[in-house]
Amino acid sequence: MMTTSGRSVGLAAPEFRGVIERVKIIEYAQALGLRNPIHFDVAAARAAGYQDVVVPAGFMNPFSLQPRAWKFDTFKINEHAALAGEWSWDIHAPVCAGDELHGRSVLIELSEKQGKRPMDVLVIETKYLNEKNENVVTVRDVTLEFKDHK
Repeated sequence: MMTTSGRSVGLAAPEFRGVIERVKIIEYAQALGLRNPIHFDVAAARAAGYQDVVVPAGFMNPFSLQPRAWKFDTFKINEHAALAGEWSWDIHAPVCAGDELHGRSVLIELSEKQGKRPMDVLVIETKYLNEKNENVVTVRDVTLEFKDHK
């Protein structure tokens, strides 16, 4: 399906690559008030069998390692007319500080909703792969873009 905006399923953002930073994991864990020390204490994480502090669920998002503008530019989203609809995470393996991940965001579903405020509904999937090319996290985000925004 292609909408009037020129988007189509399969459209992909540029590949990204980056290292997960310990300080960012710790800040996130503290902001959420998490109590499990594997998320903020290196010694506790290592005692539990991890190489470093462990990324909590929800930490990985499409903007963790790629510029936010890539999403709006690649998928032709008017940021002023868009809302975050829903996010989901499939965690396939632990991610720790120091892990180098790479991946890409791809438009996997596209639909139009009619009604009082017509909108495009975009489902964008971002896969994070580790150094061994194993998929460690998959994030799906649903973005709603209203067509009547001026």
